[in-house]
Amino acid sequence: MTRALRLVYFARVRVPLRSLGAWSALAVFFFATRAHASPEDLFGYGARSTAMAATGTATSSDYEAAYSNPALLSRIARPRLVLGMLGANFDEEAHGDGLPGRIEDRSARGIDIGVDLPIPFGGALKDRVAGALAFYTPSDVIVRGRILFPEVPQFPLLSDRAQCVGIRMGVGIDLGHGFRVGGGFGALAEIVGSVVVATDSTGKVGSRIDDQLVATYAPILGASWERPHTFGDDGTLRVGAVFRGALAARFSVSIDATKLTSLNIPVFNIAGLAQYDPLEAGLEVGWENKRWKLAIGATWKHWSDYPGPLEPTITCPTDDPDCGAMDVTHVGFSDTVVPRIAAERTFPVTEHAALHVRAGYFFEPTPVPSHLPASQAYDVSSEMSVSVPTRYFDADRHVFTAGFGVSLKKPLPLDVDTFAQLHVLAPRTVTLDAGEPDGSASTGNLSGTIFVTGIQLGVEF
Repeated sequence: MTRALRLVYFARVRVPLRSLGAWSALAVFFFATRAHASPEDLFGYGARSTAMAATGTATSSDYEAAYSNPALLSRIARPRLVLGMLGANFDEEAHGDGLPGRIEDRSARGIDIGVDLPIPFGGALKDRVAGALAFYTPSDVIVRGRILFPEVPQFPLLSDRAQCVGIRMGVGIDLGHGFRVGGGFGALAEIVGSVVVATDSTGKVGSRIDDQLVATYAPILGASWERPHTFGDDGTLRVGAVFRGALAARFSVSIDATKLTSLNIPVFNIAGLAQYDPLEAGLEVGWENKRWKLAIGATWKHWSDYPGPLEPTITCPTDDPDCGAMDVTHVGFSDTVVPRIAAERTFPVTEHAALHVRAGYFFEPTPVPSHLPASQAYDVSSEMSVSVPTRYFDADRHVFTAGFGVSLKKPLPLDVDTFAQLHVLAPRTVTLDAGEPDGSASTGNLSGTIFVTGIQLGVEF
């Protein structure tokens, strides 16, 4: 099959069953097709926002506002097409007993597409309504979901969340008197399917596979108020607010082998959250004139609703609540507040060209607690459930951003923008509960960096 039509998903599950004695491993399976990811919550969206600490709730003026604040889409004056590329390298480390040191994580590579669409209404709505489409796709997959054992060292809130197609669409309206409102939606893809294993009439084992990509949606709502001639005749002060609903893209495949044997085998549910963006609310203040653009704000993220990446592989029926299936450990994620500050300086080069220099900083607190409870696993040798440490790792991130762009008016209205981000994971020590009666525990020392870079080309029509 072609590269563009390839979808791969991978799952590992450990399943203990009292009725069977021991089923220690199940499923590594690959299907032919592709996957979706959401880097917007990690890095921001678009070259300008990404270079300016993922701000834009009060300063966006193009397709980036479909994510940062749909109300500001009403600032779009001309049709525009944008194409860009993004790359991110993850270098994470976890040192301690039973920990590998450097953790291998996949790099993220993707393509951005943005479309600015002013809507040509007449009368009272003339030049007041515009929409946009913002689209991101990884360059090697459409949806990638991993379900790992909880004791496997992993950073579940980082690399995998940048491996998914994300779509944002919105419309903004200028209400006059400095007020703008807008709305739209974000979408991710999730995988649902089934695998049926059985013997045919000749006694040979075969399987029937059915998998689907299903879109999951969440609203994005925004508003802004601006006051011109503030701190200078050409300066505009603007306050913006945005609300983004939670996006949860599940990975769920059932494996039915009940027809393969006379043993009492349950249906296995290989499931979890392949992608998750928490419910968010952002507030930002921006000021801009012909030379400067300044932004300061904060984003609240409702991580306490995040159930974690895993779902139970087997659920006990109501008439047999002690069937031997293991529950998923709830880690207890916490809400966070992300402060941001950024600036842009514009330098006129010629009458028809300008250079833009951008920089910013934001601090991303981790929602993962510093003391992680133990999880349960099945031990084949003892045929019993045992306690294992839960190694869901994460740390606070100091994020430094920068970029520059060149804008041309003639001979062609053209913009070229680049950006870079350096995420420094603050050194952190976490306690890993072993789940033993004596209260024994181990520790892990975390650190690492993420480097993000990209380029974007935009043409007006």
